Amino acid sequence: MFVSGILSNIKSLRDASVEFVGDLFYKIFKEMYESIPKYDLIPETTAEKWFREMLLREYSKHAAEQSQLTDLVLKSLGEKVFSNFPQRE
Repeated sequence: MFVSGILSNIKSLRDASVEFVGDLFYKIFKEMYESIPKYDLIPETTAEKWFREMLLREYSKHAAEQSQLTDLVLKSLGEKVFSNFPQRE
């Protein structure tokens, strides 16, 4: 029972780390996209903006799942969280 609780906490912590790093990547990707010069020759529709936002979210989520930055965040958070657990002998 103790081990399953720890495993679920590790999974929750991993999910939170992926989400945090994904949000960071999303902001970076969005700023990169917005730095590209735009022209009004073909106006952008609302659907295109919506699709681009969803696409950037998926790219950032995928990048975060494969990133070593996620592992570093997980390790940093894990040391603080799991140091409070009672040690079993």
